[in-house]
Amino acid sequence: MTLVALAACSRKQQPQPELPLRALRVVLSSEIEIAKLGGGDVARRPWVGPIVQMLAEEKPDALAPFAQSRIPGSGMTADALFERGLANLRQACTQPIQDRTVAMAKANVQITRAADDYSTARLLLPELWSKIAADAGGHLTAAAPARDILIWTTSTAPDDQSTLRRQAQIAFESRSYPIAPAILRWTGAGWALEDANPLP
Repeated sequence: MTLVALAACSRKQQPQPELPLRALRVVLSSEIEIAKLGGGDVARRPWVGPIVQMLAEEKPDALAPFAQSRIPGSGMTADALFERGLANLRQACTQPIQDRTVAMAKANVQITRAADDYSTARLLLPELWSKIAADAGGHLTAAAPARDILIWTTSTAPDDQSTLRRQAQIAFESRSYPIAPAILRWTGAGWALEDANPLP
C-alpha cells in the first residue's frame, strides 16, 4: 500500500468533528426548559441550583441545542466541548457588563440585555463580575430568569433585594426561553444559590 493510500486510510479511521468548533457556545437553561427542547439528548451539566449549563451551536438564525448523542462523533470529550464553548463565549462577550445595562427607575437594580443570545450566559464569565463585586465590597446578587435578560444589584437594602426578586419572577413568567427565578450570590470566584425565589 502506498504512503498516500495509508494516509487516506488513517484519515478515515480518525473521528472527524461534526461542526465547526467556533460555533459552540455554553448558555444557561433549566431541566424544565430542556425537556421542551428534546429532553434527554440535550448536552448539559449542572451549574447552580436549578440552573444548568447547556451546550449549544450558534447558527445564522438562532441557537440550536447540541445533542448529547453527537459528542462521540465530535472527537472530543463532553468536558472539552464545554470548555471550548466557554472559550468561544468569552471571545464573543468582551464588552463590560455596564455597556449593556440600565438602572431601574425606582430601585438600585440593574437590567442587562445584550444584543445577542448570551445575556444570562455572561454569568459564566467571572472576569466580567469580579471588579463589580469588589467595588461593592463583595456584595452582588443576580438572577438569570430568561436567556435574554439578566437582573442584578450590588445593594443589600431590603427594598432593592425585594425588587430584584420580584423582577426575576416577572421576567421568568413573561419572557421567551425562561430559565429560573432563582437568586444567585457572588462568592468571590463565581456564583452560589441564595434562594430559589419561587413564584407566589
